[in-house]
Amino acid sequence: MLYCTYEQYQTAGGTLDETAFTPLCFRASKLIDRATFGRAEAHTKGCADCAEALAMACASIVQSLERAEAARAATGYAPGVTSVNNDGFAVTFSDGALAEKQAAEAHSILSGCLGHDPHGLLYRGCF
Repeated sequence: MLYCTYEQYQTAGGTLDETAFTPLCFRASKLIDRATFGRAEAHTKGCADCAEALAMACASIVQSLERAEAARAATGYAPGVTSVNNDGFAVTFSDGALAEKQAAEAHSILSGCLGHDPHGLLYRGCF
């Protein structure tokens, strides 16, 4: 399930065209499913407030993924590379896996959009 539409993304200040938006929205939605352990999709059908909050979060995560892709394209480096030195051929990678950093940033965005999370979508314990 995609948590936001292209129109919601544009309303949130997105600048991508629809063909570039769709794969990033799919990735953002998967990050939301990961953070909520799949509970968000079923919950949005009955709670309009959470559906709106998840749409805002999805649009923000798409923008975050867009910035990461733009930075990678601007430098020409492989994902996770922070610097390259050709003289001694040194490549410096960022700490931690890039996918985990994106997941952590997505979780932070999601947590901010859901606020105090009254329905426990981000709850990691046992029910």
